[in-house]
Amino acid sequence: FGFGRYHNYRRDSGHPCTCFSSLVRIALPKTVQGGIDYRFQNISDVPSFMHTIHLLLQRTPRLLEEYWLSDAFNWKLSEDSANWYELEDLRFNPPPPFRMQLFLAGSRRGWSWCKKSLYGDVHSCEINWLDSEPHSDSSDCEGYIEGLKHIEEILDTIFFKGHLQPPSELEYRRICWKWE
Repeated sequence: FGFGRYHNYRRDSGHPCTCFSSLVRIALPKTVQGGIDYRFQNISDVPSFMHTIHLLLQRTPRLLEEYWLSDAFNWKLSEDSANWYELEDLRFNPPPPFRMQLFLAGSRRGWSWCKKSLYGDVHSCEINWLDSEPHSDSSDCEGYIEGLKHIEEILDTIFFKGHLQPPSELEYRRICWKWE
């Protein structure tokens, strides 16, 4: 936790009191939803959680440590989840995308499910945007377009095209067979 000083005056003496603080930054343990290395039990829990994170970041942009932000604090689907599956014979197919990542393109924030392959490629589902696209005449449009180009350069969304969340195991196998 990081706290900023906030002065309040004691009613009885009129002297400054520093016993109240305002939250400036937060880092939670993995046992708390949203903590570093947190594991989600259900894929369906993530969209509303990410919306809440987005609202927090709109209100307090530096609330979360920038270092952890792009990797989404190493948030993943739990291996104990009913949604989890792992295939032993992946051949040349990317593993299931059970990890999360956050994006910022201009002022537009989004997130996606992803997985890095053994070769360092980032295979990602489609981006779930949390903000609407800026209008072409807005001051942020150019920053958004540049940010989006950078995101598109580093992501491979071809394998999971059309998926905003990890496919079911059956759908994943179907995609793998299609690519072989």
